[in-house]
Amino acid sequence: MQPIHCPSIKVHSSQLDQGTYINGFILEHQGNNYQLPGSAGDTIYVFTQSIAIYVLATNKGLGHMRLNAYMVPQPDAINGVYMHTPQEIIDHLGAEWEQLSPTEMLENLMDCLI
Repeated sequence: MQPIHCPSIKVHSSQLDQGTYINGFILEHQGNNYQLPGSAGDTIYVFTQSIAIYVLATNKGLGHMRLNAYMVPQPDAINGVYMHTPQEIIDHLGAEWEQLSPTEMLENLMDCLI
């Protein structure tokens, strides 16, 4: 598993009468674009392994975490897991999950993608 340091991530937004709406994010990697779900306050980690890209997003403020898997060059995730609450994160990663590195979190969550 190789981390992608300083990935190129752009905000994808729409203009509405009421203002600007953030739809998600776009990851650009090696000339391909990948659609990432997300929200303000997310911390995003990107990894590659063979022809797969894994995106781990944590948001401690909102108490959620998601892991999405992409197959190069497909723009949409082929699989994912979303933990909606801090308790779901603890159930998957343990009470000391905040002490884990992003790589350790990813490795522990990989079984959830199967």
